[in-house]
Amino acid sequence: MPVLSRRRVTAALLSLPLARPWLPSFAAEPVHLLVGYAPGGGADHIARIVADGLTGDGAPTIVDNRPGAAGQIALHEAARAGAQRETLLLGTVGSVSIAPQLPGAPDALVASLQPLAIVASTPHVLLVAGDGTPGRADSARDALARLLAEARRRPGDIAYASLGIHSSAHLVAEQMCRDAGITMAHVPYPGSARALVDLQGGHVALLFSTLQAALPLMRQGRVHALAVTGRTRSALAPAVPTFAESGLTGMRQDAWYGVLAAPTVVPARRAVLEARLARLLKSPALRQRLAQDGAEPLGLTGPDAVGYLTQQREVWRRTIEGVAGRLG
Repeated sequence: MPVLSRRRVTAALLSLPLARPWLPSFAAEPVHLLVGYAPGGGADHIARIVADGLTGDGAPTIVDNRPGAAGQIALHEAARAGAQRETLLLGTVGSVSIAPQLPGAPDALVASLQPLAIVASTPHVLLVAGDGTPGRADSARDALARLLAEARRRPGDIAYASLGIHSSAHLVAEQMCRDAGITMAHVPYPGSARALVDLQGGHVALLFSTLQAALPLMRQGRVHALAVTGRTRSALAPAVPTFAESGLTGMRQDAWYGVLAAPTVVPARRAVLEARLARLLKSPALRQRLAQDGAEPLGLTGPDAVGYLTQQREVWRRTIEGVAGRLG
């Protein structure tokens, strides 16, 4: 075997690709962001916006959809994640604020998760099929008044659809019925996509949804909103009156989306991820993407995120208690 000269060995070593110590050490092991809902829905959209932002900021992030049980499958997986990979959860109002407070649902798993950021919120909206033209606030209020009057004359005959049993939309709908002194039948759907299709096709007359899910169709006039939850009108749909404008002052509940870390994410890494999220959620580009998607940016981190979750738990505790007798 020929003996290599020192010069040839040196040349060979210099030809090797240089190491890149400035790349983050976790680049080869991406962060996994679990989503408890199917691809294409509102939670999935938010998760992909967040994942794109984290990846662009140097933390490669993969969205893992684990649909089922109103988001509880993904929540359980995140709470029980091992330390071999970094696991985050796209938390939602249904999986974090509501489900743990329902009868027989332990909330120890939610308590083990570590809040990192509250990304955005979206109000709930009562929808009817559209005719292709933009709606008007005065006609929406009149239509809601007629609907409530008809429901009082025909208790239980009018049906509304929602995004699933015990979903935030279901609870908000029953809150409206309680406050208005009416009874309507409930038709649950497994999510917004099929419900919106059936609303447009005339298979259901009314749908309680989130503004985020409905906004693209509202902008096209394919569905009309009669009212929106919240203290004030949404900046994303300023022509839609609030329920409060029709005298239903208890209709203030929003849906929200946030990022929580698995218990196995160590404090040092949690601090890094929280800092990344705080920076991303201040980005005009990311906030614009959220608004285009129909979500109102919040950008809460640290104690503000923890405080928001505490406040939301109380909001939904009162809502659940108020409509418990109506849930069947």
